Amino acid sequence: MKKRLPAFMRQAFTGTAISSRHSNRIGGGVARVGLMLYTVREDCARDFEGTLRAVASLGYEGVEFFELHGHDAATVRGWLDEFRLVACGRHAALDALETRLPTLAAECATLGSDRLVLSWIKPPSSTDAAKVMAGRLAGIARETARLGLRFGFHNHDGEVRPLDGGDSFLEELLAGDDLFLELDLGWAWTAGVDPVTLLRRARGRCPLVHVKDFASAEGREFRPVGEGAIDYGRILPAAVDAGVEWLLVEQDETDGPALEAVERSLAAVRAAV
Repeated sequence: MKKRLPAFMRQAFTGTAISSRHSNRIGGGVARVGLMLYTVREDCARDFEGTLRAVASLGYEGVEFFELHGHDAATVRGWLDEFRLVACGRHAALDALETRLPTLAAECATLGSDRLVLSWIKPPSSTDAAKVMAGRLAGIARETARLGLRFGFHNHDGEVRPLDGGDSFLEELLAGDDLFLELDLGWAWTAGVDPVTLLRRARGRCPLVHVKDFASAEGREFRPVGEGAIDYGRILPAAVDAGVEWLLVEQDETDGPALEAVERSLAAVRAAV
């Protein structure tokens, strides 16, 4: 039986127009800057409300969730409204997407987002395995659409590296039209793939990107955006040109206070676009 959100939940979406919720193709426009909250996860665990307030005060326009730190979605939505933050999307693990999708959909509706993103998978090791996984994700995408949401895939480095057939897993996903991509520009760069090339290849399919920086191509030392080795002065304008709606800062590990790092990253992103 097809599952759909109740009408009052469908009306709760405010981050994206309802009329486009079943489409994974987007138009161009001016990109906004948000923060993937994984960057400030320790701050969120201590004081979620206070951290959201601090993120907004720095000038971020939106946030992407990976968990709610024990709070209900309605409470978090109240904080978002108070601080004038947009819920850009919500990350979830593969098992959660396959077993708790209606619950996640209701949570997203309350938060005001219609985008669910697969946070991580073990990269397929062969072309055959890539096709199997792509089919599995296409099934999740179809069920997500029936619930009034859009489903996206967030890459790490392994998914953009060539497989035995020559193409990457990302290319396998782009061959279909079931889901959108959330390109992680930093991880793509560490894999030796030009992020600008990927953005052009995924034009109209990539509403969200992760903007992270590394000290070197080895990808072992994270840096605030603009303080590493990646040329975001070249990459971010290409992202905007490709129709990206949200430039989402992420730094997996920080040497000092995470909020200080994301403040520096925000300044660099704004300077680049």
